[in-house]
Amino acid sequence: MSKIVKNVSILLMIGIVMAGCSKSSSPGGTIGPGTSAPQLKTPQFKGPSSTSATADTSQGALMAKTAAAEFNALSSGFMAFYTGNSTHSGNSWTWTYTENGLTGTWTATSSSTGYNWGFVENGTSGSVTYNNWTALSGTESTDGKSGSWTFYYTNTDTPEAVASWTTDGSGNLTGTILEYNSSGTQTGKWIFTDNADDSGELKVYIDNVLSWDIKWSSNGSGTWVEYDPNTGATVNSGSWS
Repeated sequence: MSKIVKNVSILLMIGIVMAGCSKSSSPGGTIGPGTSAPQLKTPQFKGPSSTSATADTSQGALMAKTAAAEFNALSSGFMAFYTGNSTHSGNSWTWTYTENGLTGTWTATSSSTGYNWGFVENGTSGSVTYNNWTALSGTESTDGKSGSWTFYYTNTDTPEAVASWTTDGSGNLTGTILEYNSSGTQTGKWIFTDNADDSGELKVYIDNVLSWDIKWSSNGSGTWVEYDPNTGATVNSGSWS
């Protein structure tokens, strides 16, 4: 569906391997009452609830299901970064992992509205050397109902993608992923809406032109339309029950 899924997955796998195998984290897991290290409260997108959605041969429902899983993976994949103990200083917590010459540092800093997160890499992996490179950064509200993640191109401060989410007072969850090329130009956008009543919508844009619009009702049934990104004309459409 998008190159960002592949590229970000590589970044997440590096972190998971380092956190899962090395466990050479800095000491200091006990940091006193009222100062426990924060835990991510990642959003959970669902997509269509209909069991027939996974059998939709027209691919519209499958795309919505896949998009939900991919958005969730962008957040839940970070869990492995802080499986060990952390050091604590002031309003910040730090987890450090080293594996095969590559050191990753995961940091959370509290703010008046929640937490600021960041992951920095140092060392060499294969033919690539990292010098204090911020691979990703993000913010999250204290209740986890809103937040944003920015992923950067290797050894640059140029965003490759920005994933954000908000939850309104009725419990409706909206997520947006913006994709950029290495020159900083936006090339794609996903807007995913998961309503509290289990209805929702996924819109996919290529170069700011709508290419997919997928909608589903609270019972899981839905419709989809695919558009020509060059002309805006309908290419195909379908539905599932």
